[in-house]
Amino acid sequence: MTASRIVCHLLIASLITADARLESRTSVARAAGGGGFDRAVESALPRVVKLYGLGVGAQAGYGTGVVVSSDGLVLTVLSLLIDARRVRAVTADGTLYEAEVVHRDNARQLALLRIKSPDQDSKAVTKRDSVHGFAYFDLKCDPAAKQDEPLHPGDWVLAAGNPFKVADGAEPASVVHGVFSARTRLDARRQVKEFPYRGDVLVIDAITSNPGAPGSAVVDIDGRFVGMIGREVVSNLTHTHFNYAMPRDVLCEFLNEATGVTPRDALAGAADSSEPAVDPGIRLMRTGYRDIPPMVERVRRGSAAERAGVRQDDLILSLNGKNIANPEEYDERLRAIAAGEGIDLVIRRGRNIVTIRVEQEKR
Repeated sequence: MTASRIVCHLLIASLITADARLESRTSVARAAGGGGFDRAVESALPRVVKLYGLGVGAQAGYGTGVVVSSDGLVLTVLSLLIDARRVRAVTADGTLYEAEVVHRDNARQLALLRIKSPDQDSKAVTKRDSVHGFAYFDLKCDPAAKQDEPLHPGDWVLAAGNPFKVADGAEPASVVHGVFSARTRLDARRQVKEFPYRGDVLVIDAITSNPGAPGSAVVDIDGRFVGMIGREVVSNLTHTHFNYAMPRDVLCEFLNEATGVTPRDALAGAADSSEPAVDPGIRLMRTGYRDIPPMVERVRRGSAAERAGVRQDDLILSLNGKNIANPEEYDERLRAIAAGEGIDLVIRRGRNIVTIRVEQEKR
């Protein structure tokens, strides 16, 4: 290729790029001028809450949730945050509430919280007489109805949440805008472990893979709820942080299960068979390597393990008579446990060897 042809190609490329930028700016100006972004922001901000709970090391003790009922049901991601003894939720007007975990889903990496009213917990701090009357997104989760995809490639979306804990109290949540690209299946990891969710996600180009952003509400230009930002992950295809949202219909499936709208036996076929059928409430210390001992990092409050007497810093030596050398072996042994079967643990606690019987609880 001659020098003149190279210059010609470069000139054409620069003109195409400039034209694309101009078209993008024109679209933004058109949306802003028509009040589209204003409607979307006004729809999203009152319906997200800022969450505060447990944080350890690189895992932030803050995040975001989406209010999905007038009586205070909140969708968020499954994370260390919600394992705190005291989870707090701050609404758009700065009111502070305590929240409790209603349902967890390891396969989808989602959690459902409920904001407590003062008569449910005297420790709750609130300016209101009741939690009823929250602004919320009505997901219209009818199990018999097919969910329509409200987005088309190239549509604008906004994500409202609390990345980096910028907002505190009555400060408004942060809003970022971007473009919806496609709906695809997720193939990702967290650190060196494969991410358990392999279902559909909405790919967006808004930068949302930041601490505190998971759980943010995603709305279209008209303010309609279309999804929620998922956990921070790295794509196995690009090896970069991946900006995505959990689609509304996937959230509806989870919400219907959590609230009992869909019977659990109807969902059995959709469960991830690699996940244990039970969760005794023990969380082991993990660094991403196999050669670390199965040390108990925390015990979930109210769990079967807590009732049985398992404590933080216990070292698990065996489970149901089989030796445990690392967290991965613990996971493998736990997957072999059948529903209704007790769990016998041999634990080293300081200089003592302790045997504990855990009566497992179903998920």
